[in-house]
Amino acid sequence: MSVAQLDSASVTAAEAGVGEVLLVADRFRGIAADDRAFTVSGLVAALRGGRWRDAEGPLRVRLGQGVTRHDLDYVEHVAIVHAPAGLRIDGAVAEPAPRHQVHKYQHSNVLLAGLVRESETAFRADLRIHGDNELLLDHQTGEHVQGIVIVEAVRQLFLGAFELEYGRRWPEQHFYIVWNSIELEFKSFLFPLPATLNATLTPIAIDDPAKLEFTIEVEVRQLGRAVATTRIGYAALPNERITQIERHKAAKAIAAYLDAAA
Repeated sequence: MSVAQLDSASVTAAEAGVGEVLLVADRFRGIAADDRAFTVSGLVAALRGGRWRDAEGPLRVRLGQGVTRHDLDYVEHVAIVHAPAGLRIDGAVAEPAPRHQVHKYQHSNVLLAGLVRESETAFRADLRIHGDNELLLDHQTGEHVQGIVIVEAVRQLFLGAFELEYGRRWPEQHFYIVWNSIELEFKSFLFPLPATLNATLTPIAIDDPAKLEFTIEVEVRQLGRAVATTRIGYAALPNERITQIERHKAAKAIAAYLDAAA
């Protein structure tokens, strides 16, 4: 919680004039510099400090990124005592996309929710950033979300698009995805607020399942405008084939390194 929030924690609702707040995970404490934005811990402290104890109506809480059902249960429990008029939660805790779609083991590392195939070439998903995502653990400063999160979200989207449209065509085959190229343009900051990813998948070569090639264009949108656009070229190869290629290239690289050092 920010210093400003600590100072105002005991202000009544009438004095504060605020009946609607943004709630984000504690990881995104930078954005809580705004007096209408709270981390989970910050909102609990403000509730206990009596900020909405005399409010005539419920406090409207709009969900940003990283808030879990566990967090909401805690906030609602505290509000029963310290905000008698209650809370009104706007938004829902997003369920992560299935593991097989985004190729991630831990649910905290899944950056997509509600991934859907809108047509043979169009895909859409909501951005879903867990507070304990692997990309945030060692570096999360300021109010915006760092760009590497966008890169990983886009990666998960093209994996999901492939699985939804092409992976199921050969269910007996397990594919390995290889990047060929990426063009990325950041147009604005991404903040820990709701955002969406919209993608257009273009098949380049899909006749031979031994090597499928695609391009995908993804636009990340927040508050009605694009914050990033990407164009990625990638290939999907059967696991056993990529394993052979990788082992061969690794052996050559090791030999070249050791021979050069001799």
